Amino acid sequence: MKLKGLGYGFFLLTLSLMLSGCSSTTEAPEISTGSNEENAEEGAYGGTLNFAFNVQPTTLDPYFTTDTATRDLAQHIFEPLLTLNTSLEVEPMLAETYDVSEDGKTITFHLRQGIKFHNGKDMKADDVIASMERWQEMSAQAKQYLEGTVYEAEDDYTVVAHIADPTTLDLFIFADMTQFAGIMPKEIAEAGSTEAITDYIGTGPYHLEEWRKDQFIHLKRFDDYSSRPEPANGLAGEKKAFLDEIYIHIVTESSTRTAGIQSGEYDMANAIPQDSIELLAMDPMIKNEVYANSFPSIIFNKKARFLSNEKARQAVNAALNMEDLLTSAYGDSKYYEADHALVKEDQKDWYTDAGRDVYNTYDPELAKQLLKEAGYNGEEIIILTSRDREEYYNMSVVIQQQLEAVGMNISLEVSDWGTVLERAGDEQAYDIFFTAFAFRPMPVQYLFFNHEWLGWTDSEELEELKEQILGAASQEEAQKFSAQLHEAFYSYLPIIKTGNSTAVISMRENVEGLQFITGPILWNVSVK
Repeated sequence: MKLKGLGYGFFLLTLSLMLSGCSSTTEAPEISTGSNEENAEEGAYGGTLNFAFNVQPTTLDPYFTTDTATRDLAQHIFEPLLTLNTSLEVEPMLAETYDVSEDGKTITFHLRQGIKFHNGKDMKADDVIASMERWQEMSAQAKQYLEGTVYEAEDDYTVVAHIADPTTLDLFIFADMTQFAGIMPKEIAEAGSTEAITDYIGTGPYHLEEWRKDQFIHLKRFDDYSSRPEPANGLAGEKKAFLDEIYIHIVTESSTRTAGIQSGEYDMANAIPQDSIELLAMDPMIKNEVYANSFPSIIFNKKARFLSNEKARQAVNAALNMEDLLTSAYGDSKYYEADHALVKEDQKDWYTDAGRDVYNTYDPELAKQLLKEAGYNGEEIIILTSRDREEYYNMSVVIQQQLEAVGMNISLEVSDWGTVLERAGDEQAYDIFFTAFAFRPMPVQYLFFNHEWLGWTDSEELEELKEQILGAASQEEAQKFSAQLHEAFYSYLPIIKTGNSTAVISMRENVEGLQFITGPILWNVSVK
């Protein structure tokens, strides 16, 4: 039997941030309470939020990429059928309710009525089916866990998903915010196919007004937005578009973001360097919010080139000092945690000591021996990196130094972040790049366990363990495999986890209501 409310209390969080503004505000009648109670008391409708964002997203198509910049901005434009609350439990969003059959093979979504797209069209079952079919084709997780799922309309407001091979993960995949299943009009979903869409029409509280590449993304309140009535709770519940407008300014230089938040040019800024955080904290007009975040990771190309050799990846792991990497990226240890596990320590049922002895080995002599066993003969190792992601760039420089110290030939290739993501899909173009992973309720959800995702994991042992976890009779049974999964992970090394990081958002003191769940949430945010 599949349970309707799969709430495993987990930590998800990731990298990226938000938007800001300055303008006068006007009162609005009957602002509801919930998580935005302070705003409700002050009646904070109106104004413009100006947000200094550190990277240009390659697209706002939520299906097209796993990049957090796309997700964090697109979630204000598009909405899924199911979503996650603060405890990361599944709740309905565009579905009014949903039902799961005893055998888990059918999930029936009863759609909310009266929902309009930004182009004025009513959302109906045909739009949902076209969207879900396109998402199914493009999402790495959907292809892996929901392969063979067929969607049918019982009527204009009822969609049934027929699951070919149900698991206890299914509802989480529908609600997940990585390549999330945002609903769009049928004609856009069908025209998009497997290419990125350019008509960003959703049902969210803000609509795209203008996008000037490398300058700004301009969002405006969607006046016909229909909110859920429940109190706001993470990504679930009521959404109030308090702000008239949001400008996401693309500001790749960290010093410019820092200066802009100090001067008041920006109301909010992300990716502030750690050495600037204490400086901003001394300004009474600025507040810093620190959020539990994700784990930045070294992604290996395991399909081609030298690091497709398991011994070679083990050599890289032995050569690296994780404390050096984390310090270079995050400075003070209060902004990172050197930890080996694929889950947070307070996910006690999944947390294990297995792999701790391999994490942060830092044994250059062992690295040299492993390189010899792997048959290393001076092959060029290409690391893709970008100054747009300052923490990744800093770690890449340290990696270059430490790998060269054990005799490896390292080439650091620096470009904009969009180019890094594009080249990461070419198996002949690189050996290593960086990205970060939000914590998941079950470790088998991570994209690096998916053989179709970038880096192309191909391990029979990991695949067998994953199937045992997904096919377990209960969560308790699944959790018994955690130690084995971590041991296999640290042998095969699809990635290297560097540690756990936090995200710091700096904002002017008049910005209220910000939440950070799977990235920053701008609905229910106001300026006083």
